Amino acid sequence: MIGGASTGRLMVTLHELFSGIQGEGVLVGVRQLFVRFHGCQLICAYCDTPASRRAFPAACLVERAPGARHFDEVPNPLDVEDLLGLIRARYAGYPHHSVAFTGGEPLLHGEALNALLLALHREGIATYLETNGTLTDALRRLDEPPTYLAMDIKLPSATGGLALWDDHATFLDAALACMDPRPCGALQVKLVFAAGCLEEVARAAALIADRRRDLPTVLQPVTAHPGGPVTPSPAETLDAQRLASERLSDVRVIPQTHVMLGQR
Repeated sequence: MIGGASTGRLMVTLHELFSGIQGEGVLVGVRQLFVRFHGCQLICAYCDTPASRRAFPAACLVERAPGARHFDEVPNPLDVEDLLGLIRARYAGYPHHSVAFTGGEPLLHGEALNALLLALHREGIATYLETNGTLTDALRRLDEPPTYLAMDIKLPSATGGLALWDDHATFLDAALACMDPRPCGALQVKLVFAAGCLEEVARAAALIADRRRDLPTVLQPVTAHPGGPVTPSPAETLDAQRLASERLSDVRVIPQTHVMLGQR
C-alpha cells in the first residue's frame, strides 16, 4: 500500500546494491549506498552499465558490508520490505550521505521507488534519484520527491539514439514543480557530451535557461570505451562550457571521477 503502513508484496528487480563514492554531478565525492535497478527503455552508446538492461536477472548482487566488495547473490525479484531491510543494515554500517537510486532507469519501477522513498524519508534518510529524464508521468506519480534529483538531457549525437528534446522539456517542468521548494542544488541537470556535440550542448542549455537560469548544470565528457562515442578534446570541452555559460549561471565540467578512482 503506497503511502500507508505496509508495502505488502510489492516486488522489484535489482541489478546490485553496494556502498560507494558518487562519481558524477554536483555531489561528486560523497559516500552513498547505491541501489541499482534493472532495466532501461533507452540504449545509449556510452552506457557504462549495459548489464543492467539485459535479460531479466535471476539474482542481484548485494554487498555484505559497506565497501567490503564481497557480494552475495540474492534472488530476483525482491520484496520491497526485504529490500528495505538490506538497505537499513548497510546504510547504518557507514556514515553515508544518502541512498542513491540508479539504474538502469529507476522510474520504470515507480511504485516500488515510491514506497522506498516514503519509508526512507520517514526514517530521516536522504535519497538521491538518477534518471534519464524522460518518464514524466512516473515522476508525477511519486507521493513525494527524492531529496536530490539528477536528471539527464540526452544529446542524440552522443547517445546514438533519437532526439528527446520535448520529453526532457516536459520532465524538467515536472521536476522543477516538485523540487523548487528545496534548496538550489537539490535538482541538477547532466549532459553527457562527445566530440561534435557543441550545437546540442547549446540547445540543451537554452532549454534549461528558459526555465531556470541558475539550475546547476553538469557537462560530463563521455568516458572513452571501445566502440563508443569519441571523447571531446580539451578545446572542445572549453567551448562546451563557454556555450552553456552564455545562457546558464552554474555550469560545471565534471568527468566520471569514480572511473578515475577505479571505483564501482
